[in-house]
Amino acid sequence: MHTVRRALFIALIAAAIASAQQGMSAVRPIRSSAKPTPTVRCDDVTKLDFRNLIVRTAQRTFTFQNGIAVNYDVPPDQDAEHSQPDWKAEIVKDNVMQPASNVVVRFLLIRDSHETGSGWRYYATALRCSGGKLQEVFHRDGLSLRVDRLDSTMIGIGLHVTPGQPKEKHWSYTWDRNTSRYVLSSTQPSVK
Repeated sequence: MHTVRRALFIALIAAAIASAQQGMSAVRPIRSSAKPTPTVRCDDVTKLDFRNLIVRTAQRTFTFQNGIAVNYDVPPDQDAEHSQPDWKAEIVKDNVMQPASNVVVRFLLIRDSHETGSGWRYYATALRCSGGKLQEVFHRDGLSLRVDRLDSTMIGIGLHVTPGQPKEKHWSYTWDRNTSRYVLSSTQPSVK
């Protein structure tokens, strides 16, 4: 009898800990649906329909359906009164590049708007197929991010260091054959 009580007590504690951990994860900012996401087989990045695909970048997951991905600060199943999405993302640029003779990359620029507040954020990502999986080979994000140059040799990004101020910074990224990703090749501050 003592063993049964002890086992019941341990099970009760384990359930309480699991419940507390779930409660803690519910307050994480900006997350997508809690449903597990399937892994997409990737053999040719040019044939993927990113308008209806799950894209992960910068600890963000965008589940696109017809070119739109929505996210909630608190999932709607936990707050029935709040059914409007807090964030709405769209792919505003989708380009195919070939930085090396045997490498094809898909560059996406995603604009994520705060629908229940103010502001937005841009996510620039480059993806390729490698070993049957989708692999991110470039990432940069920011409030005032701008793509200055995009071609097979370089990705050029401009960003206001302080939003609303004329001071900008420019980053150039080139393909590195050793790491099979875009790496920072130069940084330049400028004043408009």
